[in-house]
Formats: sequence, structure tokens, C-alpha cells
Amino acid sequence: MKANIKLSVILLGIAFAFSFSSCERIKFEPEESPVGSSRNILQEYETDGGDFVFLKSLLGRPNQEAIDFVTQHGYVEDEGQSNSSRKVYYDAETDTISKRLTLYFERDYYQYMQNAAMRVESDEIDKLMSVFRTWLVEIQHSEAYHHIVRASYSARIDNSYQHFDSMEQLVDALNNVSPESEGYVSFAAYDDMAYNYDLSLWLDDNRPVIFMQIMNERINNPLPEVPTVNLTEEYLEKDILIAKVDYMTFEYGGFYSMNVTNKQNEGNEIPFLADYMSPGDFGYIKLYYRDQSNLLMDGSIIWAGCGELNFPETFVKGNSSNTYVPEYTMKRGLSFPSDRISYIDADGNYAQDVDESDNDLGYIWQTLSAQDEFMSYYEQTSKKVAVYLYTPSVGVGNPYDAYYMVFVER
Repeated sequence: MKANIKLSVILLGIAFAFSFSSCERIKFEPEESPVGSSRNILQEYETDGGDFVFLKSLLGRPNQEAIDFVTQHGYVEDEGQSNSSRKVYYDAETDTISKRLTLYFERDYYQYMQNAAMRVESDEIDKLMSVFRTWLVEIQHSEAYHHIVRASYSARIDNSYQHFDSMEQLVDALNNVSPESEGYVSFAAYDDMAYNYDLSLWLDDNRPVIFMQIMNERINNPLPEVPTVNLTEEYLEKDILIAKVDYMTFEYGGFYSMNVTNKQNEGNEIPFLADYMSPGDFGYIKLYYRDQSNLLMDGSIIWAGCGELNFPETFVKGNSSNTYVPEYTMKRGLSFPSDRISYIDADGNYAQDVDESDNDLGYIWQTLSAQDEFMSYYEQTSKKVAVYLYTPSVGVGNPYDAYYMVFVER
């Protein structure tokens, strides 16, 4: 099979990066505070890093606090543009170029700001490009840039489409933009703290515009807590371990272990049998070990909706007990075993061509190689670890709902 599954993952991420229908996780009642949740480490209140850090500093604040903070920094509400789902502001202190700031209120019961955007329009393309170049440099020199795990640098200037490998190359591409140019220059990224960034310059016959949006749905919908268990034989002496790794952050989502019948010891691949229905409206993915008596995974997939994992239903994670002692030091820091871990597709087939520049598999490996339960299984097998990207919602989907299902046979 020559299909590059990594490419599909990238395109999937870009397709639903900034437009999605959310599947609810945890709702906070008005009097509750998500103490102990990931939201507490997402706040960034420093505002001396320019527009980028200012915009990001709004996320994680209580909604009213974010509103007050904006007005305290010279922004005036445009009541004609504001409504119940958003508040729009303009920068009253700027004479030569006007910044418009939008705070989005996507659910009445969301307590904390999770989505904010800034927009600048101007007939003077040089001024607009100068601000956009500044934005790109601001994010490049921010702490957030070191947390980015996926990024896309692209441009279409007139009829020339280009994809770049770095921020420096993207900034250099702005030198090719003139007042007569058409197209766009774009930076889009996720980081390992669930932030979603979109910075774009749009050129057209009307009025050029630059746009910056920062989102983090986890601020109001953190991942659920995973129970911790002692790693007894009940968990470590089964045939298959199935682990979850979050798509956005690569956070460990726990494991489920199970026995199978008719176990196949030969070969270097887990013998999957797949039953997949494409979601015209409602679809599903079912993965079995060899035959339908050994269900490994059953998940619904809904177009522009909220599918769910029907099996396994429960996940746990190991603690730091002494039940398992690795025979050799295969922990965090071990070089990535590219020949021992691979994507599988919806037909249960292992990818034959693995992109050497793939980052997701490396991050997944870093997460799982730090878990005693995973390494216990991994060290007792010669079969490839199988990684499947499960997306419960597609179409107008949501990257925050996606996660990797990882299978390792003992």
C-alpha cells in the first residue's frame, strides 16, 4: 500500500482547523471553578509581546474580565456589530490604521474566553504588510512558538502556490507581495497546550485585510480525568493493549487491555479485520483481531455531528508502582523506532510508506514510551505498534474531538 497516511492526517487537521461543531465533554456550572484542570496552565497574562501576546492573554480569563481588559487597553465597543454571540471593538488610539477586535461567546454556559480574533484593513498595502510581518515575528519570538506541534506555512501570490518549511521563509515571501498582487499568505498551527492559531494576509480587488485568530476549546472543555490503577497481572498479562493519545496535545488518555481468541504469533503486524462505513451522514469504524469474535474498537463517525467510541468504554492509566520493571531503559529519550510503529488506515492496513519528517508518530512515541503499561507490552512483541486516527466528527468537524487509538500486541 503506497498511500501516505500522514498526508491524510495533515489534510484532515487543516480541513477542520478553524470551523467545527463541538462534541461536549465537561460543562462547568456557574459556581464551579475548573481547579486542577488543564485550563489553569493555559492562561498567559503577559501583554508586552505585541498584538499576538495581547490577544492570547485574553484566552482563559473569565468572560467579563476579558471584556474589561480589552476596554482598559483602549478598545471601544462597536455596538452596531456586537450581538449575543460576539462583542466587536475598534482601537480608538490608532490614527493611521484601525484594529478591530472580536471576542466570541460560543455557549451561554462557557465561563471563560476561548476564542478571540483581530482584524486590520487598509488601502495601504505596505502598512498592512508591516503589521502582518510584525505579527509573524511576535509569534515566532513568543513562548507559544516552542510548544507548536503542527504548523502550515503557505502562500498564493497571483498564480503561484507555495508551501514553506519555516516562519523565516514565510516572512521572506512577503517581499513578493505588491499593491497589484492577489492571493494570500497564511500561517496556521496547533500547539501542545491545545491552542489553535490562524494568521493570514488576504489580497483582493476590494480592500486587503490581515486576520489573526486564537482559539482553545479546552479552556471550557478539558479532557476528562483518567483513573489510576496498580499495574497488576490483570492489566499486564493480557494479549492486547489499546491506548488513547489526544490529537491536539498528545496527552495520554489511558489504556484498555484484553485477551483475544485464535491469537496469531507469526508475522510482524497485528492481523486486523476492519469494518468501515464512510459517514455520508452516519458511519462507523470497527476493528477486530482476525475475526469478528475479537472486537478491538467500535466507534461511530458522524458527518458534522458527534460520534462516540462505543468500545472500549473504559480507560485507566498506570501509576508508579514497582509491579513492572523495564528490562532495558526504553523510556522518554529513546530514539524513535520508525520500523516498530506505523499508522493503519480504515481498512486495517499498515502504511508502507512512512514520512520520515512525520512528527505525530514521534510525539505519540514520546507519550507512550513513558508509560510502564505500554512498555511492558512493547518489550514482549516483535509486531509493529498500530496507530489509528479516530475522528468522531467529520465534514464540519472538530480537531478537539479526535484522538489516536494505539494497539500493541503482547
